[in-house]
Amino acid sequence: MIFNLIVDFFRSLGQQRIDNVVNSAQAKKLGAITKAKSGAAKQFNKVVDAPAKAAKGALQKGDKPKPKKDDGGGEMGWFSKKSAQPQEREDHGGGFGEPEKTVAIDLSQINLGTFKPCVGWVVVLNGELRGRDFRLTDGKNTMGTAADCDVVLTDPYLSSKHCVIRHENVTFTLVDLDSTNGTYLNDRRASKEDIIDNDKIRMGRTELKFKSLE
Repeated sequence: MIFNLIVDFFRSLGQQRIDNVVNSAQAKKLGAITKAKSGAAKQFNKVVDAPAKAAKGALQKGDKPKPKKDDGGGEMGWFSKKSAQPQEREDHGGGFGEPEKTVAIDLSQINLGTFKPCVGWVVVLNGELRGRDFRLTDGKNTMGTAADCDVVLTDPYLSSKHCVIRHENVTFTLVDLDSTNGTYLNDRRASKEDIIDNDKIRMGRTELKFKSLE
């Protein structure tokens, strides 16, 4: 039994020494890694801080920074703005160096040849277009189902070019265009009749109220 105790003692002593050696090696390894990281960090900070320290030292000594030349041959300081100088550039006319100009536009002349003022309108009183109003302008205002009509309606009982409301010399005239189902003014069939404000026009199954600005 005493022999076993002696064996266990030496075995424990040997294991402690092994553990000490392993722990010492690991400590040295961690120390080397930490030292390497510290050195790398110092080197990085030195590189980053070098320009700032140099500039600060120059200012403390009273040294004036040398002005830099711009592309146009002039000089500019560190904190000064580049002087404005005219630059040559090609315009749409092929010229060089011409300054931009502000051009006044007379809005009254825009679309002067095509614009037609509103002289009246018609309002749909029934059907799927009920409440829809259409502007009338000076001259001819064609009404029907064709897409190129001035007043385009969706009534299947209308002709493609059903009738015209013509405005000439402060007078409105309703003219039927030989439509299949005819045109009615105040419930009377009309081929060509002068119309006035609040007259009612019926074409096919569509009823409209005429309004004049004259």
